[in-house]
Formats: sequence, C-alpha cells, structure tokens
Amino acid sequence: MRIVFDIGGSVLVPDDPDVDFIGKVAYELIKISEDHEVAVVVGGGKVARKYIKAAKTFTPNETFKDYIGIHITRANAMLLIAALGEKAYPFVIQDFRKAWEVIQLKKIPIMGGTHPGHTTDAVSALLAEYLQADLLVVVTNVDGVYDSDPRKNPNAKKLDGITFDQLVEIAMQAESKAGGSGVVDALAAKFIQRGKIRTYIVGKKDAYSLFDVIKGKHSGTVVEP
Repeated sequence: MRIVFDIGGSVLVPDDPDVDFIGKVAYELIKISEDHEVAVVVGGGKVARKYIKAAKTFTPNETFKDYIGIHITRANAMLLIAALGEKAYPFVIQDFRKAWEVIQLKKIPIMGGTHPGHTTDAVSALLAEYLQADLLVVVTNVDGVYDSDPRKNPNAKKLDGITFDQLVEIAMQAESKAGGSGVVDALAAKFIQRGKIRTYIVGKKDAYSLFDVIKGKHSGTVVEP
C-alpha cells in the first residue's frame, strides 16, 4: 500500500518542537515503511502563522507571506528528516516527481510547502493524487472533522464518516489566506474529491500509533465516497 501522511506543523511544533512526539512519529513511519511505501508532507503551523502575522506589519503582499510560511514548513520537515535518520531522503523534496523517485530508492520523501497560494494540506492531497496513493492520513490538532469549529462551539459534533462532497462543503467555510488554520482547507478538500482519495483525518493522540491508524483503528474521521 502507498500512503501519504500530512502532519500539521502545530502538531510537531506546538510552541517549541515536541521532540518526544517527533521521535515517536519517526518510529511509527519507519515501522510502516517496512511493508508500505510512505511519503510525508509537513506543515508550518503556529510558528508559520506567527511569522506571517509579523510580516503583515511590513507588507500587504500575500504571496510574499506565503513564501515565509513555506520556509517554516521546510524547517519543520528537516526536524522530521533528522528523526528518521537514514530512512529519509536527506533533503526536503520540492517536486512530486522527485518524491516518486525517492520512493523507488526505498527512502521516505519529506516535503513542506511548494508554491504560494495553497497550504501543505493541498500539497499532500496533490502528492497523494500524483502518486496514486491508496490512503492519505491527515494529522491535525483537532481530532477529526466537526460540523462546526469545536474550538468556538462546545456543542460541535464530530463526524465519524463523511463523503468527499461533504468535506468540500465543510472546508469551504475556512479562510484561504496565508496561514489559514482549518482542519483541511478548501483547495485540499477539492483535490481529495477530484482524486477520490480515501482519507483519514486524525488528532495528535491517534498519531502516536500511526501503525494502527492505517489499519482503520482511530477515533478520527474517514472520508470516502
């Protein structure tokens, strides 16, 4: 099975790098890669949003601020590469074709952001589509998809299973500016819908056992036809 993991920056680096979690994720990815082909996309998270917010003081240029966020995602990606050791390709991959080549070398390609205008969620969905992945696993700081923002609505209901169309509808409510922090942004949701990519959206607690997650043992949300 070929699996793409989309790991949110705020999960890896909440305020400071969560070295215990990064180490555990690396261990799980190495274990999974023994029997499956694995690729990973890492987000910028809270750190990227802080830098983007600071940049707003100096420039209104959204594309410029996107580039700042991209650099932060690649710094976070390097942390995971360090934790994976020789199992990972030693450079942050910036091209989907190169990710495919790295997989053929039996290494794990790690990506961050690629181009302004879309988040690492969108990158992971496009990568999964390009690689014709069997599964996309999105690890975020919310433990699944809810019918409204659980951080603002205490009565929000978690959805155990939704369709691609429902994911797009929910994601369309999220803002798409630089540093947007929806569970899955609208563009990514549309790519998931277009590619008909089976997707698990899980929280940090489940991510400690990614080996179980890929078997469907998790408390997150399943997105499928």
